[in-house]
Amino acid sequence: MEEIVIHKDHAAYCAFPDLVKLSAKELVVVYREADRREAPTHLDSSSRAVLSRSLDGGQSWTREGIVYNDEDGIQDPSITQLADGTLLCNFFKWQVQKVEPFLHKVRGTYLISSKDGGRSWSDLEKLPTSSFEITATSDAALELPTGKLLVPIYGNLPGEGRRAMVAISDEQSWRLSTIAFDPLGNMDFGEPALCLLPSGRILCMLRVERVEQYLWSSYSDDEGETWSTPKPTPIWGFPPHLLVLQDGRLLCSYGYRRPPYGVRACLSEDGGKTWELQNEIVIRSDGEHGDLGYPSSVELAPGEIFTAYYFHEKGSPNGLRYIAGSIYRV
Repeated sequence: MEEIVIHKDHAAYCAFPDLVKLSAKELVVVYREADRREAPTHLDSSSRAVLSRSLDGGQSWTREGIVYNDEDGIQDPSITQLADGTLLCNFFKWQVQKVEPFLHKVRGTYLISSKDGGRSWSDLEKLPTSSFEITATSDAALELPTGKLLVPIYGNLPGEGRRAMVAISDEQSWRLSTIAFDPLGNMDFGEPALCLLPSGRILCMLRVERVEQYLWSSYSDDEGETWSTPKPTPIWGFPPHLLVLQDGRLLCSYGYRRPPYGVRACLSEDGGKTWELQNEIVIRSDGEHGDLGYPSSVELAPGEIFTAYYFHEKGSPNGLRYIAGSIYRV
């Protein structure tokens, strides 16, 4: 296991990375960067989406600049490359009071795109979500071979619990499909992560609140229009990231936010029906508390994985968080 620092700034709080592989050696990661405070916080009007790039397969990184920033705060930037080469970044925005305590509300999910590999970006587009005006997102959009675009989101209507959804774009017309929702209000489904399996099935892994935090899964066989009843998996950790390997296996990486704190991953050889938890991959286990994780993985070469995540420096309880990565084989 080779550990690499992607970006560390003693004046900043860096977290929530998402990674994409552009070519054999070129990797791009986007993440949330905010001014460092006396006490660490995820609610900050200074938070912005930032991009770093590697041209040597993740061995060294350069912070290239800000992807998006305004007077509000942003959260959980994610990135994917579309079939035509366009980079698509999705995130959600806060409306944050600029003085402590940082009172806030969620303003919705937004998209920006780049035609030049992340060096310049389009104007901001708010994802239309009908009556779900307040939605958030934490994983990259998924482009299907048919050209449909699926953006994983989560939110709630007044008086309801949280539901996981997907926003589907077909020729620029957006509609919503519910992935998971508990009408009894015993569980909140959020932070959905998507992947397209070789069979054509779409798998979704979900973070679930108000119950023991095992990951749950659901699948769609009709391009995200309808979803199976969600079921629990044996994987404890959150949130998930899914990667289909070149040999067809499925890798799920996730934060492990209980002792021993760190980042882990697990393999499936049957498209997520079962998981090889007996061979769970421990990527990091040296964390001091649970403010870490949100991993994202790419396959550098057959069986060689780069997983990016955020971590905290030992002995630094007052907010030093940085973006790191690990290279390992499965």
